[in-house]
Amino acid sequence: MLGHNGRPVPGPKARPAGAGGHVEGIHWVKNSLLAVIAICALAGIVSTASMGQTQAALAIGIVALAFFSRAWC
Repeated sequence: MLGHNGRPVPGPKARPAGAGGHVEGIHWVKNSLLAVIAICALAGIVSTASMGQTQAALAIGIVALAFFSRAWC
């Protein structure tokens, strides 16, 4: 494709993988989100078990383990 001066129009330039932003900041946000989810799962397990709902506590624990086994792989 030719530009308005008869010269070819340059294509897009490739960037390195981390050139778009701060990768460390993204990892910090994701790790803090995972920590909040883990704390909430533990609080849910403890609170339902203390109320005598052991089957619900086991269900919350199984779902939390499934989530974290997938999230950390």
